[in-house]
Amino acid sequence: MKLSSILSLGPTLALLVPVVLSMQTTASAQPTSPSATNERQGATTGLGSSHRFRTADDAANHCPGDTVVWLTGSKLIYLLPGAAKYGEGSGAYACRLEADDAGFHNGGG
Repeated sequence: MKLSSILSLGPTLALLVPVVLSMQTTASAQPTSPSATNERQGATTGLGSSHRFRTADDAANHCPGDTVVWLTGSKLIYLLPGAAKYGEGSGAYACRLEADDAGFHNGGG
């Protein structure tokens, strides 16, 4: 749309255009986790099988620099390294940022 077309729509609309454009720039500049990036690119995300790992090393290779957490049960809880039940029972390892994006929360430890 040409600037002259925007201006002809009225001064209020002309003032809103730069505000909206700056909001889009600010939002795209924020860092995101690999899961959020994949979702934006149209991949299947959340914490499906492609984001759950059998070993802590596999999870760490998927998200270097992020904390590897232990997902437990169906209550969307994860445990941090050092927690009493970390890595025990049925569950999976995952990247903390991806777990947070998928709605998981720290269950203690």
